[in-house]
Amino acid sequence: MDIAVVGAGSIGMLMGSYLSESGLDVTMIVRSDEQKERINEEGICRVHEDGTGSVVTVSAVTGLTEAATAKLVVVAVKYSDLKTVLNEFREKEIRTPLLFIQNGIGHLNLVEECEFPHVAFATVEHGALKSDHRTVHHNGVGNLTIGERFGDKNKFNIIEKASNDRFPVIRHPNGEHILLRKVLINCLINPLTTILGITNGELLTNPYGHQLMKELYEELMQAFTEMRKELPFTAVESVCRNTARNHSSMLMDRLAKRPMEIETIVSATIQKAQLTQRELPLLKNYERILLAFDEKVKC
Repeated sequence: MDIAVVGAGSIGMLMGSYLSESGLDVTMIVRSDEQKERINEEGICRVHEDGTGSVVTVSAVTGLTEAATAKLVVVAVKYSDLKTVLNEFREKEIRTPLLFIQNGIGHLNLVEECEFPHVAFATVEHGALKSDHRTVHHNGVGNLTIGERFGDKNKFNIIEKASNDRFPVIRHPNGEHILLRKVLINCLINPLTTILGITNGELLTNPYGHQLMKELYEELMQAFTEMRKELPFTAVESVCRNTARNHSSMLMDRLAKRPMEIETIVSATIQKAQLTQRELPLLKNYERILLAFDEKVKC
């Protein structure tokens, strides 16, 4: 086996389909027997924006045993599930190179504490929506950016085989840097779309939403001045444009009455700014509103 993908949500299935389509031997590690059976029997169905689709054959299993035999493991579970996966990796003494794809930046310290030998982090700017156990809609093309953190960077070369016009793969020398860039994008899109109840694209077409995003951008750039050149406001607008029809993951969680990833996206960014004595009052207010939404779900 070339690659094991842990987690078969929207991003996991999107990645699994493109990796397999490139000729790599891919196994999806899924949570339920029902999803395992659907994928094994019918493959992953990927639907593109123009309505065309592809059905890609992959294997699916439950349990993390297969991770030990892969050349590379892609960990695409939500932040809330990551601790469980990391504990199992440590118990099984997994030494396979690990590529982590989670929203936010809170997972950085969790992974580093485990001291795995070969680690990289990745960010995804694609629009993707899982509609059933084996179907993922590719609603916007972005980049998969991989940044090494520990170990031999050549261990992650295998994933570049999947790079194409619909699924471009980019390498970056600094895993922490790409996580910071992505979490700032998350902070600019996720809270506002969730609070306003709008798609990513409506942050461009709704003048009030657009103004709120510009004001929040200026606040973040004052705290993270080194990122202004690499993350101009036009780049944030481009992400909104490329994923215009998508609801952010945070809004999807709110609509489904699931806990939102506030801690790893919003709270972690506020805490990182505070390390350099920078305050983020706008983002702090949005954090309170989001926490109020989460509290309502608990009730």
